[in-house]
Amino acid sequence: MELERLDTNYVRPYREWWRVAYINSFSNTNMNIRSYSPLYGIEGNINADTKLKLALHASFRGLGVTYAHDVDSRDMNLLLSYYGNIFGGEILMNRSNSLHGPLSIYNWLENENYTFSPMNITLNVEPKDLSYFNILSDFYVVLNYRRFSFPAALGFSHTQRRSAGSIILGGSYIFSGTKVKSEDLRNFWGGQSHFSIKEVALGAGYAYNFSYRIFENHSLLFHFSLLPMFTVWNHYSDRAREQNALVNPELVRYNETNWIWDDVENDAVQMVLLFRNGMNYNYKNVFFGVNTIFAGQTLSKGDDLDYDVDLWIVRAFAGVRF
Repeated sequence: MELERLDTNYVRPYREWWRVAYINSFSNTNMNIRSYSPLYGIEGNINADTKLKLALHASFRGLGVTYAHDVDSRDMNLLLSYYGNIFGGEILMNRSNSLHGPLSIYNWLENENYTFSPMNITLNVEPKDLSYFNILSDFYVVLNYRRFSFPAALGFSHTQRRSAGSIILGGSYIFSGTKVKSEDLRNFWGGQSHFSIKEVALGAGYAYNFSYRIFENHSLLFHFSLLPMFTVWNHYSDRAREQNALVNPELVRYNETNWIWDDVENDAVQMVLLFRNGMNYNYKNVFFGVNTIFAGQTLSKGDDLDYDVDLWIVRAFAGVRF
């Protein structure tokens, strides 16, 4: 049935159904923040540790799971994937407990009841101060599925016999949560202990496989795909005002009319960028190579707010089909 949908001069499935691979994985989370309001401002760039993580991958007929874990920092990546010729997708769960870097914080309040002098403070964020967790789920639809194969590039279940490309349609759902664990950082961050962003994005892009057959049963494949998506629905929430309301209601009433994130769901420009590239080499039932996944989340609201979170994963792998 599958062969009837494919142009076998370009794409052909392997006979083996199972794939197992050992992976060396490097990943990093980068958070760039610039936020201003009449109450306070924050600027900074925070990074997680870039460390080697050992990972294992197993898949059956395109449905796979990859798990990478770093024992020291407790940073974690879990990737659930399904790569089909017509459609597919991924669920990527990422936890970063090693975030660190400088934050410049400007804290002021001027109204009829309170007057504070502006303060300019630089805090060095340490891993114990902040944690970040996100879930990125994305899907794709391939228009030229007869000649272009995502499973050949990412799932290792097909072979791309000739070079081909395709326009791709896609969407994503992202949930990201940041927990402020340090009391000092929480005090200067508007009292926030936890804030989260949920968004749904849709878009279109392009993917290309360059195939080069060296000898019989020897093939080399280079993959590139880019999928920009714009947010069509989002929701922001935080616990700052709920906590502050118990302590200082007047401050909260002022904050309600000047909170920079209040209109972010309507006024901000938001987009998600998903980029993949890689190379794999196949010989009979053995494969090895390297690939990269980059996911960028951008939220911008004029001169008042820029919030960017970038996640990238580089994986070197070797495995077998059986």
